[in-house]
Amino acid sequence: MQLALAQNIKAMKYKILKLSIIPIFLAIVGTAQQKNSPSGLNKYEIVMDLQNFFSDGYPDKVLFKVNDIKNNQIKGAYRFGLGAMYWLDTYKITQDDKNYETTAKEDWYQFSLSLGYEYQRKLNQAVFYYGADIGSLIAVRDDKYRPNVNEAYNFFLVPFTGVKVFLNANLSLAFEAGIMNYLVWSKHEGSDTSPDNRQYHSSFESSIKLPYSLTFNFNF
Repeated sequence: MQLALAQNIKAMKYKILKLSIIPIFLAIVGTAQQKNSPSGLNKYEIVMDLQNFFSDGYPDKVLFKVNDIKNNQIKGAYRFGLGAMYWLDTYKITQDDKNYETTAKEDWYQFSLSLGYEYQRKLNQAVFYYGADIGSLIAVRDDKYRPNVNEAYNFFLVPFTGVKVFLNANLSLAFEAGIMNYLVWSKHEGSDTSPDNRQYHSSFESSIKLPYSLTFNFNF
């Protein structure tokens, strides 16, 4: 099973590597389009977090930004984040190498949403900015073969500051530091030894995150 899982992860990373060619192509197209733009300012930005991209095969966070343009200058940007994950985990065993019996099956799914705003100040090829993100995350793990369901609800507020360096008119890299404030409420129903067990838990965490994000950005 571990070999099959490793092969699936390798295949996923290969697909993502192929998809990474798309932003490069769009960057070339966007550069040509910008030459025909009267203001020369990009209105939108797609942000991909690279912190665990090469280890996990997918970005931890993807944002869509809408630049706040006033008097032919970018004063800031509205930040919109949306994420989703689904994982189906199935275990099967066989005694004769022919007939397999399912012994465990779990569903994992997660959904997140964030909103924010950043104020910007440009200095040569770099942009310094600061702001805050607010949002929520819902994660559920459901064991289909045992009465065991885990739910977690996460609400967060993250003031941040960052710097962005342009590679060309459409591509940039950015580094952010943030103060992460999390309010978490979770519920656990059932366990291997006590199917009727119910647990509720709440916690609050505040910590400095370095980096809060390390991103590759496509501006268009």
